[in-house]
Amino acid sequence: MHSDILIIGGGIVGSAIAYHLARGGRSGDIIVVEPDPTYALAATPRGNGGIRQLFSLPENIAMAQYGLSFFRRFETDMAVDGDPAPIGFRRQGYLFISDRGGERQMENNFRLQAANGVGADCLDRDALQARFPSLRTDDVALAVHSPDDAWIDPYAALQGFRRKARSLGVRYLTDAVVDWRGDGHLARRAILASGATVDADIHVLAAGAWSADIGAMIGLALPVEPMARETHFFRPAAKIEKLPFIKTESHLAFRPEGGGFAGGLPDWSVSAGWNFDASPDGFEKIVWPAVAHRVPALETLKLERTWVGHYARNTLDLSAIVGAWTGGFENVFMAVGFSGHGIMHAPAAGRALAELILDGGFQTLDLSRFGWSRVPEARPYRERSIV
Repeated sequence: MHSDILIIGGGIVGSAIAYHLARGGRSGDIIVVEPDPTYALAATPRGNGGIRQLFSLPENIAMAQYGLSFFRRFETDMAVDGDPAPIGFRRQGYLFISDRGGERQMENNFRLQAANGVGADCLDRDALQARFPSLRTDDVALAVHSPDDAWIDPYAALQGFRRKARSLGVRYLTDAVVDWRGDGHLARRAILASGATVDADIHVLAAGAWSADIGAMIGLALPVEPMARETHFFRPAAKIEKLPFIKTESHLAFRPEGGGFAGGLPDWSVSAGWNFDASPDGFEKIVWPAVAHRVPALETLKLERTWVGHYARNTLDLSAIVGAWTGGFENVFMAVGFSGHGIMHAPAAGRALAELILDGGFQTLDLSRFGWSRVPEARPYRERSIV
């Protein structure tokens, strides 16, 4: 079969690309190849769904701002035949805490964020304690609070993108790419596990943590690997005040969810690879003490569930790779290696890649510094402080 545009990967990034390509009616026929429409092992349904502007790279700030605006309107804008697409958009803010000596960088980041339109507050220890009395602050140098930031139900957002894209004529194939071929300067064909083939004029890779394996089929060497991360849902015994999404320099990250909290503390020393088995005592030995230290009222809690998802970690710099395969097949584009930011940045990446393909260049957001060329040149473009 033939399509004008083939997208490999139908997760939230691939589906956001499909939607943005299809919505203007200029893209022709679009096929998305996704092996599992239930997304049982995909990263998106296992993510925390946070959308925050607290970055140190202007592009990441701009992508998050676009994402916040997009997701705020998602329920209405992504409706199909009058049926809305609710995603549980909850604007409850983010709080970054400097607890490991990086306060100078965090303060510099705050100034950059303010210059780029982020409505955040830089809080000293006393101000932090006054705003969030349940927090332990004696070991905190400063904090940055961004009250306009939010989180969503990521699985609902993924399904909303997929449903809307299909309503615009995008075809989803439940299949897997087992070979990808090209000749001359162009990619030509994807061969699927079913035996079917898809020839396309434009090829887009957006397969998350699977992207490196698929890219290798056509000679595209991506520095992307699956990085397992455990998330826990736990309920406190005591009532505490309304908290934002908390992230610390010591890597603790958790947010309110229902009547409890969801989050964890990743172990970055664990080798990359696929592992869906939760550690038997990771919460009790590592996460619980860290949570109780930061919020003493959480010393008494009940762990209810633990699950494992995988970041598509870009080993070069932990930043996304968005754009054309410069120096390779000229009709291959990619949006990969988001390193945990794929949910919040999917709308912006989808729009940016659609503009690059349809208009020949970025129009709304200039993501050229996230392009492929920095990979072979070993030129990292990395976040400073909390990633």
